[in-house]
Amino acid sequence: MRFKRGLRKITGYAHYNVLQKRVGLALIILIIALIVFTGYFLFFYAKPISTSQEFVNAMASCKKISWIKEDASASWLYTIKGNAKGDACKIEVELLKMKQGTIESEKLQGKKMICIQQKGDTQFPEKSISECFGELKEEMQDIIIQRMHNYLLENVGEIREEFKGF
Repeated sequence: MRFKRGLRKITGYAHYNVLQKRVGLALIILIIALIVFTGYFLFFYAKPISTSQEFVNAMASCKKISWIKEDASASWLYTIKGNAKGDACKIEVELLKMKQGTIESEKLQGKKMICIQQKGDTQFPEKSISECFGELKEEMQDIIIQRMHNYLLENVGEIREEFKGF
């Protein structure tokens, strides 16, 4: 009988140790989840906004936001990523959808570029493409060059006549 009471005591302690380990493991997982969640909101989360004035204000302070600009020709997604070197902001620009344009312009959909824009500049990033880099910029430049090439080929006679005057 004494043996059974001792065995019960040992089994109770073993059960307590297992329970203590599970609670400890759950707390560690909870702490890690909180750290990851907090890190996401501090470093990656961009608050969605709805007006162009909010976007201009966010560019002035380099505040992390995201905004979808709808106009007659396209839908653009702007995401201010934060500060860049000096007194500038890093802005990611994505062309979501082409509404007007040629078939060659449609291949730009879903492409992104990063633009470095001075704080306080109220011009939309795609207007000063020289400060941007990425796949969207490269594709836009290719289309512009192709259009210029086609224009020159179509109007080579007129251009030749104009150069004779020099």
